[in-house]
Amino acid sequence: MKNTNHSLFDKYEMIKDLGTGSSGSVTLVRHISMDQERALKKVPKSSAFAESALSEARLLKSLEHPSIPRIFDFEEDDAFYYIVEEYIDGETLDSFLLHQQLISPGLFFNICEQLCNVFIYLHTQISTPIIYRDLKPEHIIVCHNKLKLIDFGISAYVIQDGNNFNHYGNIEFSAPECFTEDTITPAADIYSLGQLLQYILTFTPDSFSHKFQHIIQKATTSDASLRYVTVAELYQEIQEIQKLTGQPHLIHKIAVLGSHRGCGSTHVAVSLTCELNILGYHGIYIDSAKSVLCHGNHDGLQIFKQKNGYYYYKSFQGIPDYSDGIQFNIPKDAIQIYDLGTDVCNEKIYDMDLVLYVCNGSFWHLNDIYRNHSILKKMTASLSVICNMCSRQDASAIATLLNCSVYHFPYDSDMFKSSVQKETLIQKLLELKGGASLSDTLKGYLRKSILHHS
Repeated sequence: MKNTNHSLFDKYEMIKDLGTGSSGSVTLVRHISMDQERALKKVPKSSAFAESALSEARLLKSLEHPSIPRIFDFEEDDAFYYIVEEYIDGETLDSFLLHQQLISPGLFFNICEQLCNVFIYLHTQISTPIIYRDLKPEHIIVCHNKLKLIDFGISAYVIQDGNNFNHYGNIEFSAPECFTEDTITPAADIYSLGQLLQYILTFTPDSFSHKFQHIIQKATTSDASLRYVTVAELYQEIQEIQKLTGQPHLIHKIAVLGSHRGCGSTHVAVSLTCELNILGYHGIYIDSAKSVLCHGNHDGLQIFKQKNGYYYYKSFQGIPDYSDGIQFNIPKDAIQIYDLGTDVCNEKIYDMDLVLYVCNGSFWHLNDIYRNHSILKKMTASLSVICNMCSRQDASAIATLLNCSVYHFPYDSDMFKSSVQKETLIQKLLELKGGASLSDTLKGYLRKSILHHS
């Protein structure tokens, strides 16, 4: 097969090196005829990890699940194996959690659902169950709000007649039997899953995490026979805790507009989109004011990636302001967040389930704030006022001026980052009940975030 400086096997255009590991190098390539980015692993045949890489490729080729990377192609020459797989542009779970610092109950449930789902899939393969055996935060990639389980190099099929494979593991997350001569079963993955959930819970409020201690204890007991029989059984108990908060009521169209330029309405709209996606809903930002997507930058950096008309960055997904002549199919389950800028007379407002009116406390804008609020009240009954980038004293003054309750948006320098305060406010605004019972601290924050006219 032909291999030139410009292309590999006449199929792949080399774009850039992504890194080098113990088993070989990884390169970002583009499938020339299909115009799709993919990751190419180049593994030396002389490497001690060559057999493990081949085993992983054969295993992944037989699997089809949204949380498992896809294998597209395999090539070889005299010196190397070339494995072409799905390109995953994200960050490891531990990096993601450290960046967030404190995650919401809603995000925790979203992570649980994805993790349990992929292990239920692995353990219930028709032919024979697959034991992953090496679960840890570094082997989970957060990509566009979805989890990807990577590094299947030591995964193995269950053999019914006993233990026929080597023992591997990591001290922190692996079951005790991974370091002994005992037979390894799917119960080893259940132990690792319990340990991983315990790790994730350290990033949630204490009043929330303690609800899961009985689940963690049963999943991580040293005696494999006393653990949950299946991952489905474990997940059922997690769902029982989630059900205590009720079912979410979804709003499908939200308009966000500001009282004047510079009040931060785009910041609120983008934050809302990201928070919804992190919570497991499908939020799509629609730039009807030619703001953030028109410029395509944040803090002066080109950050958005474009695919099929959508713009992506971390948990953000958005559509620019296309002309009326362009028809764009939006998924039926999506929650659409329309950034209308300062156009309070936009006819789209009549079609919205909720209108968020954003203002700040600049005294020279008070006339604008009052006038635009009066217009909006005549256009929609589903109106909420959000005070952004202002003190509580200024927000109270606006509540008095408008003779209504207003919400105080938490001070926030990163509109792409989740926070418990943001989720708490959004749950109240959208009447979403899918998070969890709020701690006393969060309830206090919520009470303080609502400034009533006095």
